[in-house]
Amino acid sequence: MSSSSNGHYAANGAKVLQTRDKNKEKMQLDRNAASKACQEDRQYIEKLETELMNCYQEIDYLQDQLNIRNVEANIMGEHIHSLELKLTELEKFPERLRVMDSELMRSDSQCWLLMEEVRCKEEELQKASSQIEKLENTVLDSQCEIESLKLDLTNLEQRLFDAESFAQHAAEHKTQIDKLLGEHELQLHETQKTIDQVVLENKKLKAPKQSPSTSREKLDKTLENGGHAEYESDNLILERMSKQNEESELLIEQLKEELREQKLKAKEDAEDLTQEMAELRYQITSMLDEEYKRRSCIEQAAIQHIQELETQVSKEKTKLGGALRRLQESHELAHKQALEIKKLKDTLEVCAYRGLTPW
Repeated sequence: MSSSSNGHYAANGAKVLQTRDKNKEKMQLDRNAASKACQEDRQYIEKLETELMNCYQEIDYLQDQLNIRNVEANIMGEHIHSLELKLTELEKFPERLRVMDSELMRSDSQCWLLMEEVRCKEEELQKASSQIEKLENTVLDSQCEIESLKLDLTNLEQRLFDAESFAQHAAEHKTQIDKLLGEHELQLHETQKTIDQVVLENKKLKAPKQSPSTSREKLDKTLENGGHAEYESDNLILERMSKQNEESELLIEQLKEELREQKLKAKEDAEDLTQEMAELRYQITSMLDEEYKRRSCIEQAAIQHIQELETQVSKEKTKLGGALRRLQESHELAHKQALEIKKLKDTLEVCAYRGLTPW
């Protein structure tokens, strides 16, 4: 029983060994196959990973392209939306065009009115300039009149100076006459004294006193010898001196009469000159006052008128500046509207060319 069991065990051991060997071979084969399969799987996995990486890259590229397309789509949508808005505005274009035409016509009418206003203001400025020139001519005429009055005043002053010179000469002549009259009066006084002395001596000679016989004899001899001649000589001297005295008195009377006449004439001339100078001064003063008042009124009126004209010119320049500014704004608005219309037309032409239609 033990031998059979040993044989059975030996057979089983050989069988087991054989089976184990087969299993080892099979396992080796399976291992080799598994290793090969694993290597192939690894290569395949690497290939798949490479393809996956390529797919990822392609996906990223496609994602980028998709984003780009989305952006383009959004841009196109916005562009289409803007085109829709522009088309909506374009539908309102005839009405806007009519409004713009009416505004343009109104601007043209305003421009024409402003041009007419500018022309009227230019005419007013020309009239104001002519009025200013007239006022300047009036001022020049007034200055000429004032110069003429000054010349007349100078002539009157010269006449006054001549009259004063004449009065001075008359006073000097009067002084000379007074001096000459004094000299004649002095001579007359001396002559009168001489005449009185001669008359006294003559009286003494005509009425001699009674003296002793010797004196009478001497007197008789003297009278006989030369008394008669001396008496005649004294009479001639007395006659000559009387004649000179009469002539002196006559000359003195003439000089006094001439002096009175000169005094009266000088007084009358002085009074006339004084009256004339007073009248002339009054007239000149009145004329100067009137001329000064007239010139002051003219200058005041001219200054006031010039100020009014300057104020009016300033106002008109301000109005003209505002009108020109409004005209420029109207032209700019018309230019902007024309550019906008052109832009809309270009947009419509581009849309028609691309075949785009609004949503």
